[in-house]
Amino acid sequence: MPRRPPDAFFSDAEAESLRLQLLEAIPRLRRHQLLDLADTLHEAARERRWSPEQRLDLRA
Repeated sequence: MPRRPPDAFFSDAEAESLRLQLLEAIPRLRRHQLLDLADTLHEAARERRWSPEQRLDLRA
């Protein structure tokens, strides 16, 4: 996947592709890796919900 600016959102197709990749990888992860992944995804979701203008994204 190409590098993107930290404030860029995934397209629906990119998000679906990433979701499918995660579904393949998750069964092979260890507990500490799952916890790290969960923390990372939680932080990313929090950042996505609030834009720089502090506008709530109700899709989350």
